[in-house]
Amino acid sequence: MLLLAMAATGQTHELQANKQVGALMHIQPDDSPQAGVETIAWFGLVKRGGEPVRLAECECGLSIYKGKAAAGKAIVTPSLREGRVEGEMGNKDRLLADVTFPQAGPYTLVLTGKPKESGRFAPFQFKWVVRAT
Repeated sequence: MLLLAMAATGQTHELQANKQVGALMHIQPDDSPQAGVETIAWFGLVKRGGEPVRLAECECGLSIYKGKAAAGKAIVTPSLREGRVEGEMGNKDRLLADVTFPQAGPYTLVLTGKPKESGRFAPFQFKWVVRAT
């Protein structure tokens, strides 16, 4: 049900889910960031049943690691904000982060979250590997 609700938006970006939360990740433009150029990474978070996870109810964080694993110290932990992404279907609020990948190569993005109010959803951790060109 959760996956179907997110797939119905028409997105074809990278989707991950646990038992209670699904996360859709996209990096502008077209999931092909360029090294040294600031870009926007966005995340659509949805609870089972289709209700969005809002930043006001989530202690969410994003950490970015150099390489294909979340090992060692994150190279950056960009701030998250809510906003809409121009040109994306659904015109819904997303979690946004301004990101600059310093060099070409793979990076691992780790999105974590836990509810500010107990019982709203299970804590989550999602990982994506992206390649800056």
